[in-house]
Amino acid sequence: MSRIVWLSTRLCRALSMLGGLAVVLMMLHICLDVLLLNLFRVSMHSTPDIVARYYMVAVAFLPLGWLTLKRQMIAVELLDMALPAWMLRVSDVVVGIVGTVIYGLVTYATWLKALREMRSRSFVELVSFQMPIWHSHFLVPAGFALATLACALMTLVLFSPRGQAMLAAQTPDDT
Repeated sequence: MSRIVWLSTRLCRALSMLGGLAVVLMMLHICLDVLLLNLFRVSMHSTPDIVARYYMVAVAFLPLGWLTLKRQMIAVELLDMALPAWMLRVSDVVVGIVGTVIYGLVTYATWLKALREMRSRSFVELVSFQMPIWHSHFLVPAGFALATLACALMTLVLFSPRGQAMLAAQTPDDT
């Protein structure tokens, strides 16, 4: 179990870091475009498409697994304070199972979509060239696959106090 927790948290953290790197690259790309436009009257016409189809996809989907492990996803805890401890635990297990199944189905659907886009070699027409965009479709199932893994792991460790401690040690609050 400790190997699974360690590997899962490392994978989720790595994809989250890639999402953070996408934010930095997006910022630099946009700043360069603005700088070139204002200083030299040269525009990189591909910037909006690259931002929308690569950077934003990475920012939105790659951190899903890490956010799930850190329990930083949006949650409605309206009745949690009124439930007894055993019922809260049952609720957490049911939510974990349902979440895992839903994430898994979304992973599968987005994987099929990514494969279709790859087969068709999808692209966008820009001013002077065709920019391939099919690559970015694989970022979505990657993010959802790790979210599926994270949700399943979170559900499994609910049955083991030792597993909960290992997961808490691998996902400290300060990172």
